[in-house]
Amino acid sequence: MKKLLIGLGVILVLLIAVVVIVPMVVPLESYKAEIQAQAKQATGRDLRIDGPISLSLFPAIAISVEDVGFSNAPGASTPEMATIERLDVALQILPLIGGEVAVDRFILERPVINLEVDAEGKANWDLATGAAAPPPEPSASGGEAAGGGGGSAVSDVRLGEVRLVDGTLNYSDQQSGRQETVSEMNMELSLPSLASPFAAEGSAVWNGETVALTVGAESPRDLMAGEASNLAMTIEAAPVTFSFDGAARNAEELGLQGQLNLAVPSIRNLAAWAGNPLDFPGEGLGPFNLEGMLEMTGAKVALTEAKLSIDEIAGDGLFSVDARGAKPVIKAELNVEQLNVNPYLPPEAPAGEGGDAGATAGASGGGTQDAGDWSDEPIDVSALGLLDADLAFNAGGIQFREVKIGQSSLTVLLQDGKLTAELAEMQLYEGSGKGTIVVDGSSGQPAVAADFDLANFQAGPFLNDLADFDRILGTTETKLSVTAAGASQRELVSSLQGDGAVVFRDGAVKGINLAAMMRNISVAAIDQSFDAAEQTDFAELSGTFQIDKGIVSNQDLSLVAPLVRMTGAGTIPLPPRTVDYEVKPKLVGSLEGQGGQSDLAGIAVPIKVTGPWHDISYQPDLAGALTDQITDPGALLENVPEAGDLKDATEGGARGLLDKLAPGSGGEGESDSPLDLKRGLFGN
Repeated sequence: MKKLLIGLGVILVLLIAVVVIVPMVVPLESYKAEIQAQAKQATGRDLRIDGPISLSLFPAIAISVEDVGFSNAPGASTPEMATIERLDVALQILPLIGGEVAVDRFILERPVINLEVDAEGKANWDLATGAAAPPPEPSASGGEAAGGGGGSAVSDVRLGEVRLVDGTLNYSDQQSGRQETVSEMNMELSLPSLASPFAAEGSAVWNGETVALTVGAESPRDLMAGEASNLAMTIEAAPVTFSFDGAARNAEELGLQGQLNLAVPSIRNLAAWAGNPLDFPGEGLGPFNLEGMLEMTGAKVALTEAKLSIDEIAGDGLFSVDARGAKPVIKAELNVEQLNVNPYLPPEAPAGEGGDAGATAGASGGGTQDAGDWSDEPIDVSALGLLDADLAFNAGGIQFREVKIGQSSLTVLLQDGKLTAELAEMQLYEGSGKGTIVVDGSSGQPAVAADFDLANFQAGPFLNDLADFDRILGTTETKLSVTAAGASQRELVSSLQGDGAVVFRDGAVKGINLAAMMRNISVAAIDQSFDAAEQTDFAELSGTFQIDKGIVSNQDLSLVAPLVRMTGAGTIPLPPRTVDYEVKPKLVGSLEGQGGQSDLAGIAVPIKVTGPWHDISYQPDLAGALTDQITDPGALLENVPEAGDLKDATEGGARGLLDKLAPGSGGEGESDSPLDLKRGLFGN
């Protein structure tokens, strides 16, 4: 026994002598060539070691090497894929016997890593290796051979001084032209043991901004075993701040569950910093904040109890994304108090600029707006096929331009390239409405269908806010159902099909006095009848319309008012942007408005409304007036009241005028000649 102990002592002394003396006497420089040859065989690349190498074997294996380079792939833009100014590693020996890894220090100083994708799409980190090693042979017990994947697991890991100092990462993609550089990379790790908390803290500079990172895990051992552990992480930079505080699970799929907070001072600045500046109209997309409970399992992410704000919009709800399938599936429910979309709209063109920006100038034509036209630019609907979505929005109020909408509820379903937006509730100018819009892009070009039903809203303030149009007042009901399909705006308009109806009650047509206009029918009189101080009150104004291949047709326009009736019919061809319409205002002998007859006899003078949208003209149709009225002017007298009853409306009375013009009356208009009667009615 004594001899055995002496023998073991001698062996121990010799081992100590080896680990202490050998590094002093063995010239390590002589091993550079062998190390480089092994690296070449393993990777197919050259390893450069220009600096000194130092080695120590006791009490820890410590190696230090300086000025190291690793060659790049053929044809790369830089000769070396990686360079290291200094690498210093120290690993304790004795803990390895018990299966522990104890790193006293691991210091990597000023490494430069160049990652590159060439024009053919090959990455420089795809290394050309030597012959593949033969697969491990199974052991007698059926397990893997010693040294294989079935070896004993590491029982513990202890990290001492682990630092990355002033590193640089360069990325270049010759296919896309993308260039990225992350510089001033510094990182420190702390891990006393797998049972102790892990901490990492570092920073780097990207696109001119310093990004700070901190990570902390309560139990690294649990994470390594696929169990859950508390985890906290923050990323801070001037354009964005992100934090997570909860639990992580490193199982088959990474799982996270906890509180998430995201703060962005400016979405536009963040996008520009990330290299994707937003070419987006309006002045919005400023501050953005999001917080909620995050639950993530692999590619499935859900955010509940979410609160978000963007610019002046604040809301709450839930959100989820499932990216495990062929395309992402998004589900969301969002409630906002007030939704003002104006900051996200392009500025309106001044009057007179653009296709239809200006307003028409006179009643008889002479419009000032430009002609404009439909666009032939192809409409890209490919984005509809990128994902599926099921979204629900509830808003206490919406503002679009000057239009103010009350409580609204909207659902959006996107499935296989087909988007269906259903407006289930909309409070609109003391009225209400609902509607559905469908955009089907599954065929590669848009097919659109729309149905709207608006009831009892006030047309005056609505049209004034919508289009700065204040000519019509009244309580309004309108229905619209249309479909269209085409690859461009012009094709959509040219294929438009559908129908609709509109009714205005207890309102007025502002800017025109129909009774005064009819006293003296001429182009000049029509011009003078359009006066902001004038208006024609009515009990009801209604009509239906049909649309066929983009041509809007109306045959039953009807206005019922005291002393006045008006009908209208014609077409509005949308593809050429023209109007071909005729209205027939008529003085009648009835003070009844709503509920009164619309087909009473009276003095009717058709007015032609024709021309392109940017230059509409209004002309009296004298021939039409003669056709309708002159055949039996005496019949008009039956329903026309005495002159005094219409004095305010006609300044002299329609009956007095007709008494003079009727055959056999003895007045100035006494004649059986239709031509003479025409002259009496309308002048020469």
